[in-house]
Amino acid sequence: MEGIFVALAIPFKNGKLDEESLAKHVDSLTKAGVDGFYTFGTTSQGPYLTLEERRAALEVISRNTNRQLVVHVFSFDWQGIVETVRLAEKHGTIAISSIPPIYYGPDYEVLKRYYEKLTQLTKLPVFIYNIPRNTGFNVTPPDLMAKLLSDGVKIAGVKDSTGDVAQIMGHVRLGITVLNGSDSTILPALMVGAKGCISAMSNVLPDVIRSMFDEFKAGRLQSAMEKQDLIARVRELIRDYPGVDGYYKLIHLLRYDFGTVKEPYLRPLSEAEVQKLRDGLIRLGLKPRV
Repeated sequence: MEGIFVALAIPFKNGKLDEESLAKHVDSLTKAGVDGFYTFGTTSQGPYLTLEERRAALEVISRNTNRQLVVHVFSFDWQGIVETVRLAEKHGTIAISSIPPIYYGPDYEVLKRYYEKLTQLTKLPVFIYNIPRNTGFNVTPPDLMAKLLSDGVKIAGVKDSTGDVAQIMGHVRLGITVLNGSDSTILPALMVGAKGCISAMSNVLPDVIRSMFDEFKAGRLQSAMEKQDLIARVRELIRDYPGVDGYYKLIHLLRYDFGTVKEPYLRPLSEAEVQKLRDGLIRLGLKPRV
């Protein structure tokens, strides 16, 4: 696995999956040159999607792209994980990933048993998704990952959303595939050996991120750094907003009409917050839609 994977925004409208917006979005991102899609993680509102919503979303995605697909499979119900894995296999997914069991704060033995059981479900490569700000703990410091591997757990890689470049370097040394999950550190992660990124901002600025990745591969680091700086500045505009609707509103402002989040688990931004976001984009020299 290598390249730019979009941490796909999955929109809702009037409380239902907005299949029309999702189809348009996936088609547009494919044409922008992304390498693949990562579904049902944080930006997709994955923990709040029902199995039927996951099934419908995968059908829309598969109809509108020929790019690689990675599916996040976590559910609070083990049978939901099993069914999501089966859906992933049906749709030609190249890998699956999962956050660890959350809420109770698992110890090492829980982590080991959970990921062992997950790898036994499928022949697909299994990635650990590490996002401490949401799960409450750092599941993949390199020493813990090394212990899982030495204990025979068949982990193929990690999506690391800590923004900790030193930790990413540690994973790279273990010989596993590392995909960066923090938009503000895509380029630094690539420079220390990450194979690519799973990026929420790729929903918003796919051309910029595609260009940054290509500039890096070509050795044009100054140009790549300028693009990374823009990505980080746009990300900063939504830092203090709850949930993921900031990304959804950025799509609406910079690209096309787009749905919103699934209520009441998450909330859409207010008109005043959207206006503040619009003003911030203008200050950065971007041209939001009226």
